[in-house]
Amino acid sequence: MAKLYYKFGAMGSSKTASALMCRFNYLQKNINVLLMKPKIDNRFKENEVVSRIGLSAPCLAFAENENLLDIYTEQADKVQVVIVDECQFCTKKQVDQLREIAEEVPVLCYGLKTNFKGELFEGSKRLLEVADSIQEIKSVCECGKKAIMNGRFVKGVLVTDGGEIEIGGDEKYRALCWSCFKKEQERAKIYDKIIKYLKIFKDMDSAGQWSGDTAIDNIVLHTPHVIYDEDVQNFIDDFKEFQVKSPEKNIESDGSIDSLKKIVMKDKDFDYMLQLISFVLKLEKSKPGLLKLLIEDGTLTKWLRQIKKCVDEK
Repeated sequence: MAKLYYKFGAMGSSKTASALMCRFNYLQKNINVLLMKPKIDNRFKENEVVSRIGLSAPCLAFAENENLLDIYTEQADKVQVVIVDECQFCTKKQVDQLREIAEEVPVLCYGLKTNFKGELFEGSKRLLEVADSIQEIKSVCECGKKAIMNGRFVKGVLVTDGGEIEIGGDEKYRALCWSCFKKEQERAKIYDKIIKYLKIFKDMDSAGQWSGDTAIDNIVLHTPHVIYDEDVQNFIDDFKEFQVKSPEKNIESDGSIDSLKKIVMKDKDFDYMLQLISFVLKLEKSKPGLLKLLIEDGTLTKWLRQIKKCVDEK
């Protein structure tokens, strides 16, 4: 009995490879297959389905305004199975047309379930509503947990704004578990907040002025501290919005200015750099002017540059 099958998975879960292997199995048994994909998937040749592991096969590419039922009807006498790759790009109408085709022959659809925002594609939503069989093709996150999110990255930073459809592969998307997706969201917020200070601090000769006199009830107390420039104070405020766990963890410094300057940037990751800056801001309370010195001698600029490098190379 013919059915409409929907097989979904996150990026890199071998969906296309599974579709091509399924096609091969049918062909081995002398069962004719109509392999199709939406034209919008233009990563490779238009009339070819290609898997990242090297498998490929010729296909029929269709536009979003084409009627899939008509395409099938034209060659129904020689088609016994229909396989659709990247089915999330189908329109609702096209999924309904596949539903009609599945009354006559098996229709197997392979694709994503959600976009980079974690929201259903139009095609996947309709397939979840009308498919006879729904199967998840599982994959793992970098941390080893089950991947369920498709993170879109620009220059190493997760983005959650933009057009729903932006064709790309490993250079643009990564499959993530929920925990890692949320972590990357937080990293992106921190990055956007603080990386702008790289240009500001690069040419900053003076980060603020020393002030030693504070009047309380007409009594002058000599408490040396720095009145930071507006940009520096904004940096402090922006950074403090984020919770950095264990600021002292793994920090290769005793808190002195010399030991902080001598920290070698090689192989320091994003989290280490955040801990390092948090460590300095914490020390500023007991060592006023520490941040001023690190900005004016270029040390903090070096740290921000390392943060940018960590993101760009990810």
